[in-house]
This record gives sequence, structure tokens and C-alpha cells, in this order.
Amino acid sequence: MEWVTGLLGSGAALTSLAFDEALISLILAFVLGQAAAWLYVYTHVGLSYSRAFVQSIIILTVVLCMGMMVIGNNIAIAFGLIGALAVIRFRNILKDTRDTAFIFFTLIVGLATGTGRYSMAVLGTAMFSLVVLYLHWTQFGSRDTSDGFIRFKFDLAAIAPDAIHSSLKRYCSSITLVSQRFPDEGDGEVSYRLVMRNPRNAEEFVTYIRGLTGISQVSFVLHEGQSEV
Repeated sequence: MEWVTGLLGSGAALTSLAFDEALISLILAFVLGQAAAWLYVYTHVGLSYSRAFVQSIIILTVVLCMGMMVIGNNIAIAFGLIGALAVIRFRNILKDTRDTAFIFFTLIVGLATGTGRYSMAVLGTAMFSLVVLYLHWTQFGSRDTSDGFIRFKFDLAAIAPDAIHSSLKRYCSSITLVSQRFPDEGDGEVSYRLVMRNPRNAEEFVTYIRGLTGISQVSFVLHEGQSEV
């Protein structure tokens, strides 16, 4: 590393040992920033995904690490850097508070690696990853009720109301009768509000109801108004 420090000039404060430490800090900042970026991509849900934001997670980690090494213990440089950053205007508004958490994490990792606190950076990244993965795998905080609404006509002579309830209970955890109509002639008509056990079985559920004897004109709507996007 001596020839590299020689190119930096004899008057530079960067020694061979400092160069090695700086290189380790930058590489570690990049690796940890990359881990955070992959974690964000893997756990992201919704419509606000941005490739530029994912790349910014990595870039900000490395840049802040560099900034901390440049500042060191020099207060004048610190104020100068703050003044330079004040010129920058970030026009991209974060659409998700979770994105803010990732940005804040990258800043902390950059601070840790830039000041040589490698163990804290690695430990913090591991803990942060475990927390995010736990929240992602358990879907903590979600309120997915899988509400549905079904309406159909039925022939009282072919199927009894109790049989209809039993058929609906096969796929639904909750059934609420919304309306029913029994004309003088023709089939009766009923409407139910449902909570499905598994919304992925919606198509199978509709096929099953339509296949029952005495049931016709089945209309089914599944709306997950409480679901997170």
C-alpha cells in the first residue's frame, strides 16, 4: 500500500495503516448496504417500489462512511460538509415510512463503519435483518379480513336453507345473512356477507356453490378492504 499512499502526496495525513482501515470501512459499508438493499427488495410489498431507491440504500451507506472519515475530529470540515449538504435539495418524497426506516438504517451503518465501529455495524445489521424478516414472514400488523359478498337464487324444493349454510361454512369462517326474498313464483334469492378462511380458494368456492343442485345465478365479490398494500 506504500505506493498508493505515495501517490496521495507526502504531506497527506493518510498513512498506510489509515489507508487499510479506510478500505476496510468502505468495503464493509458496501457489503452491509448491499445486504440492506437485498433485504428491502425481498420484503417489499405494495406499489411504491423504485430501483433508484434500492440503489440509493447502497450508495448512501458508502457515501456517509466516506463523509465520517473525511470529517474525523475536524470541526471546521464538519461544518463545511453540513453547508455543502444544505445546497442539496432532495425532490424525491418517500412514500412509505418503512422506506424512511431503511434510509435511517443506512445512515447509522455509514456512521458506524466510518468511525471504525465494525462490530457494532455488523451486529446492528444482523439484528435489523432479523427484525425486518420477522415482520415480513409473520405479516405483523396486517388486517386481512378477506370479506366477501355472495348472492344467488335457489329452489326451495331442491335445496334446504340448512344445506346452504353448511355449504358456505365449508369455505367460510363467518356467514351473515344480508337479505332474502321469497317471491310467490320462481326461485328465492339470498345474499350473504362472508369471511373466507383462505381467500386463495375463492375461485374453487364459487365453482363449488355453482355446482350445488338448486342454486343458480351466483354472483360473488371478494374485497379485501383491510389488506395492506
